[in-house]
Amino acid sequence: MTSLERRARRSADGEVVLPLTFGQAVRSEFRRCFQRPYETPIVVAANAALMLFAWYLIPFGLREFFFRLHGSLALPMVLAVWMYSDVPATNVIAPDRRRMLAALEEPDELRLLWSAKNVALWLLVSPVCLLVATFVITSSGNWRSGLPTMVWIAIVPFGALGIAGWLGIVAPYHPIPLRTRAMNRRPWRHMIWRWLALALLPYGFVPALATALTFPSALLWDMSAKHGLSGPLSPVEFTEGVALTCAVAIAGWVGGHFVGLGLLERRRAALRGYLSDPLHG
Repeated sequence: MTSLERRARRSADGEVVLPLTFGQAVRSEFRRCFQRPYETPIVVAANAALMLFAWYLIPFGLREFFFRLHGSLALPMVLAVWMYSDVPATNVIAPDRRRMLAALEEPDELRLLWSAKNVALWLLVSPVCLLVATFVITSSGNWRSGLPTMVWIAIVPFGALGIAGWLGIVAPYHPIPLRTRAMNRRPWRHMIWRWLALALLPYGFVPALATALTFPSALLWDMSAKHGLSGPLSPVEFTEGVALTCAVAIAGWVGGHFVGLGLLERRRAALRGYLSDPLHG
């Protein structure tokens, strides 16, 4: 029986609807984003608001604590990293537990669902950041460096998303309402502290992944750029670094999913038990 036939049979059972194609998977996931409790769009919008507040309104000395990149072209890149830095990028298994349980025995189906989640999140974040980049570039007229910036925004996040999902495989958590968590707070360690740790960890984990993806380009600039990393990059030097980062990001997305599916296979029994209990912290 082919993978497509398995999906069709499960869909016909009426227990859970699994997509037949990648296009169906993306459309289904995008619709889920705008169903109650609207977690993904709310989180993305809140992170964007926090980032813009910190960028424009906090004192410059304190701003250095939050941002290592500065300048107009850095704004849309930093905005993208902040908007991706939350649980929709990492906790990819538990919020969709019924479909994940149905697909748990089939690597092709898991890959399809996981990839669709990455693309749906990309559709919520990167177009907004590309619009901001277009506005900044049009205002400054710096298209030679602006176009590579837009390519970075469009491609590099996929590398981080391909690896960020490992966290949700190793340590998933159910999206339980706060009131329910408070009413069932014992055991504290599992219901409250574990959840808080996994909810806050993406704020450091995803930016660290983006930094790691950019590290080879930083080495390239340090060794070959005219001023190294101590001075401004020429448009050509910047473009070369962005091209290298994009290549690393594509490898990260493909390799991240490959490794992630291996983790899913090794943790299949544990995940099946965890996903079967939606109140398991």
